Amino acid sequence: MRIDMSKAVSAEIPRSKKLASCIVAASQVEFSLIQNYLIKRWIDNDAISMVYGDSNCGKSFFALDMAFHVAAGVRWQEQRVKQGKVLYVAAEGGRGFSKRVKALEKAKPELYEAGKDHLFLLPLQVDLHAAEDPKAIIDGSPIQDVDLLVIDTLAMSMGAGNENDAAAMGQFISNLNLLKAHFKCHVMIIHHTGKDNAKGARGHSSLRAAVDTEIELTKAGDVRMAQTKKQRDMEGGLKAVFILKIVDLGMDADLEAITSCVVEPTDPLDFKRSVQVRGVNQVVLQALDDALKQHGRIIRDFENYPANRKCVEIALWREEAIKRGIEQNKTENTAKRGFSRSRQDLQQMDITREFEAFVWKADPDADKLDK
Repeated sequence: MRIDMSKAVSAEIPRSKKLASCIVAASQVEFSLIQNYLIKRWIDNDAISMVYGDSNCGKSFFALDMAFHVAAGVRWQEQRVKQGKVLYVAAEGGRGFSKRVKALEKAKPELYEAGKDHLFLLPLQVDLHAAEDPKAIIDGSPIQDVDLLVIDTLAMSMGAGNENDAAAMGQFISNLNLLKAHFKCHVMIIHHTGKDNAKGARGHSSLRAAVDTEIELTKAGDVRMAQTKKQRDMEGGLKAVFILKIVDLGMDADLEAITSCVVEPTDPLDFKRSVQVRGVNQVVLQALDDALKQHGRIIRDFENYPANRKCVEIALWREEAIKRGIEQNKTENTAKRGFSRSRQDLQQMDITREFEAFVWKADPDADKLDK
């Protein structure tokens, strides 16, 4: 059989054609005012984020809280949220993640009811370094209209890959992009810091280069802070301060309490105070918090007292400190000096302010507005 070469045609180069179609002049660039976010100012759709921090700093609780707010379409940390379906891969928490969902149901029933049918859990370790599991997630997911895909954690989703190896991390990132492209969703990775916290998330630097958003979690006492450290297309430096509120889920067969936690937003100043305050001063500050809850009141003398916060008698504050053993096994004079020293320390750190017989917690920005 003879082939007539005169009728042969040049093969089309698909990649070349695609690239050519994407090249446009600046005058042809279109801009839209519509923002394609999931949580405004924090995470966009069709992007990759990384939530990282030390062990036990609350990363998974934080990520689940974010995810449930997306599933419910409810404002998160006062930011607007677009409702969407969530697939949460609990590769590290496994089946123990059910306690966290139950805690949300019990502590935040309205949020749970709004989001329960839009959040799906995959409590299984996966391998996103190899090719099989990404394809299995795509083919096996009961929902294909995923808006947020959470991978918790990177370490438990890396399979045989080494997170410090450029090629292995490159393959992991390639699979994340495959999942993102298929579902047209936001992919959130939960990760750990390395030995040097100042260097951020551990692993090869290509990971940080690949993500659009970095959210670092830090802990001071019982208070946690999430802060955006990198935003490719949005303003950075956003902060969300929270505590982990313990939720009682009932008793086990041995009549011992089963508990979990939920994220509870708190005053940003609480993180600053927790960083500064240690030892006896921390106990005395906790005593002030309880005294304010029990006995605090607004004093209608706005010339000398804050208009937006409660004040409490210093004597009642001292009584609360005594209940915490601040004066245990001390003479009366020594005990008074101990409380007075902490009281003075807290004023010098601008954590408390006083006038006559009353004390209140300082808020420098609000106090400026009050004047």
